[in-house]
Amino acid sequence: MADLKIAGAPKRSLLASVRENLTDGPGFLWLMMTPPLLLLALVVGLPVAKAVMLSFDRVVLTRPKLAGDFTFHNYIRLFTDIDAWLAVLRSCLYMSGTVFGSIVLGLAAALLTRRIVRFRGLWRSIFILPWTMPAIVAAMVWGVMYDSNFGILNQLLRMLPFVDANVEWLLNKSIVLPALIVVQVWNEFPVAYIFFLAALHAIPEELYEAASVDGASPFQQFLFVTLPQIKYVLAVIVVLLLIFGFRAFPVIYLLTGGRTETLTVATFNAAFRAYDFSYAATLGVLAMFVSLALVLIYLHLTLRRGKADAAS
Repeated sequence: MADLKIAGAPKRSLLASVRENLTDGPGFLWLMMTPPLLLLALVVGLPVAKAVMLSFDRVVLTRPKLAGDFTFHNYIRLFTDIDAWLAVLRSCLYMSGTVFGSIVLGLAAALLTRRIVRFRGLWRSIFILPWTMPAIVAAMVWGVMYDSNFGILNQLLRMLPFVDANVEWLLNKSIVLPALIVVQVWNEFPVAYIFFLAALHAIPEELYEAASVDGASPFQQFLFVTLPQIKYVLAVIVVLLLIFGFRAFPVIYLLTGGRTETLTVATFNAAFRAYDFSYAATLGVLAMFVSLALVLIYLHLTLRRGKADAAS
């Protein structure tokens, strides 16, 4: 009987160890993460897998007989499709413009409102307000402002003595991309503003006092005190805005009707205008890899920032 109890002891000890691991140990974290990970795999993983499988097929609604075969046709077409790579180039230009504009406006707004005492909440609310507006609403408002006949921008330009014709903001191919970038910047610079404002408030005032005693001008204080202190936040904001700019769709599509093709708009046009779902899936796979690279850079920067904060 004693032998039986001794033999059963390790089993009870194993169960107790498992129970302790799931309640107080690292297993509790995995136990809590399992349901959302399964839900994420169901909601995101299955559609991504379906898109990858679709990219190796030839599902074209106008030519149904092509479907059903495993082929690299779409990827061969992608590497030789000039329009697709022009769309990638436009996406890069669009991302660069939105990042630069959002960084400049966000940092300028943060520097302006950092030391404001009176009506501080009001000023900050004004700068955050564009972010609260959905992209669809922002596109509709700016579409009215860009109207070639009745838009307020053309009305203001016509007041100038050297302007004698209305500007086709959304039809002129040479200026449509900058016009779209302006809308995107206006809608997203509050993100940079919030990050920069938090980073500026974290800078010790003693650094500015010491720089002022040493005779540093305001520009030198910004250059040698402010920028080094917010460099990690700046890097994170850049990558975050790159992600926002790359996946931008409503502003571009609503203002141009899909005529100005970035990679996201080209994917939509391939699927719902040309009805070539396999090639659209291929463009989507390309966009997925670019987005994944940006996300990995973002995670690396945030982890690096966290380690630097922990070390300090």
